[in-house]
Amino acid sequence: MATFLPPDLERWLWAMGVGLTRALPIVYMIPAFGGKNVPTHVRMGLGLALATLSLPHVLLSLPRVGGSLFWMLLLAREGAVGFTVGFVGASVFRAAESAGKLIDTLRGANMAEVLSPVAEERSSPLGDIFTLLVAVIFLEMGGLPMVATAMARSYDAVPLDFTPMPASLAGAANLVIVTSAKLLEATLALAAPAVVALLLADLVLGAIARMAPQIPVYFVGMPLKAMAGVGIVLVGIGGLQTALYGSFGGWLSLVERAFGVWR
Repeated sequence: MATFLPPDLERWLWAMGVGLTRALPIVYMIPAFGGKNVPTHVRMGLGLALATLSLPHVLLSLPRVGGSLFWMLLLAREGAVGFTVGFVGASVFRAAESAGKLIDTLRGANMAEVLSPVAEERSSPLGDIFTLLVAVIFLEMGGLPMVATAMARSYDAVPLDFTPMPASLAGAANLVIVTSAKLLEATLALAAPAVVALLLADLVLGAIARMAPQIPVYFVGMPLKAMAGVGIVLVGIGGLQTALYGSFGGWLSLVERAFGVWR
């Protein structure tokens, strides 16, 4: 490349490639950027825009020398940084989606999961609603400017170097485990009111079936549980929104920690 391109242009291309390697996993993994419903070329454009905003910071910290092995290792390390941040940043969305799917399963609406022709995967009604709610809250809080600012500043916090790679890998693995545990905790916390109510409904239906075996409790209970689950979610939507607002601080601290483990 150095043979055919001026040094400045070569440096700009390397800077764009390095920035894109860190930005693309974040754009692909965080549903607020559209998720799987957005075409691949659109997400590529969003990643390119995010990398372009960070370009001045990348140019300042980009090494001026290095062979092919150096650049390959650097790109691999930048991809790992992007994946770690994307995984942590997407976890709050996945927690809300999992809570919706859990409620759908308990209220007997898992049969309503159909293959979405857009996302090419099974879709949960409440899971999609919860995910959209989190995305709206994220955008209301100025999440996209925050991500762009964090990306630009991340090159000051996490310089373009891979010397502490073994320690960084251990810290990243530990962070992924902590985030996964917090994801499960948040899923159960968000779904807890509906889960308790639906379990009580099952106990009531079981008692009715015991006292009056002639009543087809299964067929009567299915629509009742489905409506009860939706009703509980609608009644508690304000509390759910407040809980999600309050939880964003903890998730953002994990995102900051995700950058920190790669220092």
